[in-house]
Amino acid sequence: MPMHFKESQLAARIQPSQTVALTGLVAELRRHGKDIIDLGAGEPDFDTPEPVRQAAITAIQKGKTKYTPNTGTLALREAIAANLQKEYGAVYQPNEIIVSNGAKQSVFNAILAICNPGDEVILPAPYWVSYPEQIRMAGATIMTVVNPDYDEFKLTPARLRVAISSKTKLLILNSPANPTGTVYTTDELHALVDIIRQHEFFVLADEIYIKLIYDSVATTSLCAFPEIRDRLILVNGFSKAYAMTGWRLGFAAAPTPIVKVMDKIQSHTTSNACSISQEAGLAAIAGNQDAIAMMRQKFDERRRFVCDRLAQMPGIALRLPKGAFYVFINVGELLGRHANGKKMNTADDICKYLVENAGVALVAGEAFGSHLHVRLSYATDMKTLHEAMQRLEKAFGEMVG
Repeated sequence: MPMHFKESQLAARIQPSQTVALTGLVAELRRHGKDIIDLGAGEPDFDTPEPVRQAAITAIQKGKTKYTPNTGTLALREAIAANLQKEYGAVYQPNEIIVSNGAKQSVFNAILAICNPGDEVILPAPYWVSYPEQIRMAGATIMTVVNPDYDEFKLTPARLRVAISSKTKLLILNSPANPTGTVYTTDELHALVDIIRQHEFFVLADEIYIKLIYDSVATTSLCAFPEIRDRLILVNGFSKAYAMTGWRLGFAAAPTPIVKVMDKIQSHTTSNACSISQEAGLAAIAGNQDAIAMMRQKFDERRRFVCDRLAQMPGIALRLPKGAFYVFINVGELLGRHANGKKMNTADDICKYLVENAGVALVAGEAFGSHLHVRLSYATDMKTLHEAMQRLEKAFGEMVG
């Protein structure tokens, strides 16, 4: 008789990633012959730039296939430090940087390094799908701060002040943001920093999309504020800006004591990031940056096209995102409506209807802390987006009646 299995208490506290699950669903539907346009994945459709790919090939040919230091190669950490100083005037030493298997692992390592059960983590909503689950795995308590459409989904100083308590251990700030595309201006960051420096808690700045900003928004990195340097954990990576999602390469920059603890945690989970990926990352960050400018221009064209088309569709509302490659669409007016005999009670119902009846995959806002929105990724080619907009216009029209 097989042994009875029951998941651990830790596993029971968390939910599966809905974005990862959607990718699996789309793949399954396509295997069964369904024509599905996937606008759910947060993944650039561009190839990794040729010089970066060539650096990886060269690394393999030279036999750079062994373990590296757990924190990453010295050359890559030096290049990351040089980039942070060039871009933001922030001086980091290599021992203040740790390279991980993607920015997701960097975020999780930081949360595990800082938080204890009972600690509170201020989490502005809408939020990236993995933040709350990682906080739960650390045993900490989530202090969600809801930021509505009319404030461009931004955490305001007033809402931050109200959220802070004697148990606050960490604030997570994501700019440009997933899922909203929100970008905090330099002045807005400064206003938040003025509050942060008056209290005793850490700040995790997830800036994985910081190279994908549009409309010349005046912004910067939180590492440009020396007054909070002693409590800042800066997370970034190579997936989005360099179209290197599958390479799994990210990093964190933080005070040495925090990096040492993250190093200890990583040493017992994955150890070092892939040696070949690190060589590719070195070529990416230290090399010519023209590929980023090209991809950003293409994303901007897609952003404007998609938002212009969506703005003409019935029953939905949106704000023009200033960064990343997402649109967070308000579908509140459609809740309770019917289409082809199906009632749209939730954003998830709407997404199921869209994938089943229109062949377009979006991500329901419940994954990001909102019951009124769905997320659309425009990280695909214009031909596909044209077809997707036609399908969405028809499907939303069916819901309006």
